[in-house]
Amino acid sequence: MPSEAQEFINEVWGLQGVAYLVLVLRYYSRLVTLGWRKFALDDLIIAVATVVHTAESVAAYYVVAYWNGLANNGMTEEQRATLDPNSEEWRLRVNGSKTHVIGLLLYATLLWLLKGCWTIYYSRLTEGVGTPRRMVTWAYFIMPLTYISCLLVAFLKCIPFDHQWQINPSPGNHCMPAISYIQTIFVMVMNILTDIYLMAIPVPMVWKSGLPWRKKVSLTLMFSGGFLEMAFGALRCVSILTVGDRDPAQSGYWSVRESFVSFVLTNMPMLYPLFRNFFEKVSSSITHSNTNGGTGGVPSNGQAYRLGSYPDGPSKVRNKDPNPLPEDTRYGSDEHIIACNDDSRAPSIGQDTSETEVGTDQREGQSPVWHGTSHAQAFPGQGHNEHQRSLSNSRDTGGILVTTDVVVSEGHQYHRTNRGGDAYLEV
Repeated sequence: MPSEAQEFINEVWGLQGVAYLVLVLRYYSRLVTLGWRKFALDDLIIAVATVVHTAESVAAYYVVAYWNGLANNGMTEEQRATLDPNSEEWRLRVNGSKTHVIGLLLYATLLWLLKGCWTIYYSRLTEGVGTPRRMVTWAYFIMPLTYISCLLVAFLKCIPFDHQWQINPSPGNHCMPAISYIQTIFVMVMNILTDIYLMAIPVPMVWKSGLPWRKKVSLTLMFSGGFLEMAFGALRCVSILTVGDRDPAQSGYWSVRESFVSFVLTNMPMLYPLFRNFFEKVSSSITHSNTNGGTGGVPSNGQAYRLGSYPDGPSKVRNKDPNPLPEDTRYGSDEHIIACNDDSRAPSIGQDTSETEVGTDQREGQSPVWHGTSHAQAFPGQGHNEHQRSLSNSRDTGGILVTTDVVVSEGHQYHRTNRGGDAYLEV
């Protein structure tokens, strides 16, 4: 086996192993955050997508390891005429072409399953938010229709269908699954357009909010991972159209890479709470060590982005100012993006929305405390009356507010409440 083929095989199974790890971490994060009873439909779809991803990797492996990267392209008319139908090369080319057909169907199916996960996730995120919510509703029609169109191209671009593994005479480019121009370009265009549409749902919500620009940039990067997928899709298309005729396996190479990137990006919002919790602990440990060592270090009130919820065990946040609203807003201790309508809700990264009302937190069996939710658009230097007017105006216009949940005890301590399955996009 050529060294390049062996390197690709190692890459395929390496990426597949990382994909399995990502899936396990996703389910672990969801389990400790919400419990298994609140798993959503996208948690099921991602499991199906993992099976499809595995099948795609197996198909790519067969193209390289068993069929030597051969298909029904890359031959002159003379070579086609002289090739013996009973020869080993004939068998390799026919089976290679058939595997390319299967690989394309798996590739498209995986990408659109992942788009379905994003659509379902955004349906929770945009609950009660006008225009983005309507875009999600349209996405439920657009995604299946574009997927069906890709399948129609795969099945109808070459009629009869079995000409896709015909050797002699030449079936034409449209019947060569490894390098078909119409198939490659059409799927790439549909993929890019649907990715752009999906990214257009959350990004305007972030930039219309009252969040600091650094947080806006971070959230925009979180929701704009589709650009990276588009780059891999474009590389796949270019490699197939330029060198695919000489090396048909290029289709499998870049399909696997693009699929892996898409799989990881789709799971990132669910993994963020887990990673953030880990880095918070590491940072806290380092800060505590520096403080005890006499360095004079002070724990930072950094703008950590809370993009998910955590298990029971509220953490205490001390604050000298008896007024929780400006302090919490200023230090970014626990901000959320929510819809401004009184009855609207928006979920957190990695959270479910069932049986939850925005701004509510009910607890029993605790010492006398006052539970409350403060809402602020976080305009520096704004007085109470100005804040109330801003809040009223934002509700009228259907904008996005930055909110802070606080619990004030008799000891003048502020506790971040555990919201369990509350519907917030926490930043």
